[in-house]
Amino acid sequence: MTDWRLGIDLGTSAVKLVVLDGKGVVRGESGAAHPTISIHAGQAEQEPADWLRGLGQAIAALPAGCTEKIGAISVAGQMPTLVCLDETGACIGPAITWQDSRADRMAAERLENGLHARVYARTGMPVDGRYLAPQFLHHFKDRSGDVRRILSAKDYIVHALTGRAVTDPSTAAGYGVFALETETWDASLCAIWNLPMALLPEVLPTTAVAGTLVPAVAEAFGLRAGLPVYAGAADSAAGAFAMTGLNANSASIAMGSSAIIFGATPASHLDSRSRYLLTPHVVSGWYGREMDLLSTGIGFAWLGRILGLSAEALETEALGSRAGANGVSCAPYMTGGGEQGALWDTSLMGVFHGFSVATTRGDLARAYLEGVIFEIRRCLDVLSETWPVRHVMLSGRLARNPSLVQMFADASGRSVQVFGYDSSAAIGAAALAGEQLSVQLPDKTVLRPSDTATFYEGAYARFLSLYPVIARGSAKSD
Repeated sequence: MTDWRLGIDLGTSAVKLVVLDGKGVVRGESGAAHPTISIHAGQAEQEPADWLRGLGQAIAALPAGCTEKIGAISVAGQMPTLVCLDETGACIGPAITWQDSRADRMAAERLENGLHARVYARTGMPVDGRYLAPQFLHHFKDRSGDVRRILSAKDYIVHALTGRAVTDPSTAAGYGVFALETETWDASLCAIWNLPMALLPEVLPTTAVAGTLVPAVAEAFGLRAGLPVYAGAADSAAGAFAMTGLNANSASIAMGSSAIIFGATPASHLDSRSRYLLTPHVVSGWYGREMDLLSTGIGFAWLGRILGLSAEALETEALGSRAGANGVSCAPYMTGGGEQGALWDTSLMGVFHGFSVATTRGDLARAYLEGVIFEIRRCLDVLSETWPVRHVMLSGRLARNPSLVQMFADASGRSVQVFGYDSSAAIGAAALAGEQLSVQLPDKTVLRPSDTATFYEGAYARFLSLYPVIARGSAKSD
């Protein structure tokens, strides 16, 4: 046994692995993609068998010598994504991912007449149809008698590795029936969704051992049987811990298909307007205030497709335009199903504003990126109402280009440091497998707002005056 740890992050589009040594140095990274089933309107399902297949492929792709040194495993994962198991422990149908919108209307109807606010006050979650309990009611109401256990995606991986059905507080929050104050399942919340409490897993601390790696799985994955597998955490909490630790004046921004904004706090700050999720963090007594923008990377990829440009070329075009994009601005609400972040409005649609015959591809690209940064700033400003956020740790595609990082610092009005690794959640999971580790970063450079930040103060004020007002319901009709 060694003090090297394997961190697993079951993401929305891929499983990502990281091996950390005992000093917090990354020794190996790998990953493997898995598909999403989206045949019908609102559908977003995945096959858990694809997750396990990808996990095996990613383990095999780790650098030579890594697997032999692994002494512990911990898991993070996408949430909330629902897996239902039968009495044999087999999956009943595909997993329903957090992107699936088919339960939204039913959930909204169930939470009318002030119940939504009461549920938020109890759970810290602005619960909608994407949470596990509403998903269960909507998708399994005709098969509920066959279900013996419901699990999140991360919890399913732990179950596959150990045979145990457990979760952790940060992941339990995504079930929609976890009481924040007592950190226990709540019978009255379960009753809203006709969810038998017997179907819920045991809740363990993030750093508790959930079980040990069963021999058959160990042999299939080329790992040692009996390795301790820790309970782990939600991807957002694990990633934030890797990036900023427990620092209440810093926020982590993980940029991918969507963007996760996460600020740690040692106090239970519920928001009177339910603008953020308040979740248990990876350490008892700490909480995470989380806000999620739905279409940051998705929207940029869409813009590249319609302009016929790769992501790299589109970034180059954006940097060729000047600050303010020559008068073009963008509300980056591109999913077609509204936006969350600080807004939580399902009617919001994407908008480009300020076109002229002089508008270039670079102006559109820069306007989109500035719009994303301004929406992130809106979120940071909300978090700063109760605990000032002065510093940002940034990961993802935007963080790979120093000029774009400087744009982020200027437009957000905050100092920015690049995390430097692709999977903050996998690293966070590994750092929590046993005694907590601090991650050693390859680059500790901090970029601070430049003189351009003065221009962006005015541009941000104009952005707030336009959006979301002119983006609300702009493409919908009765």
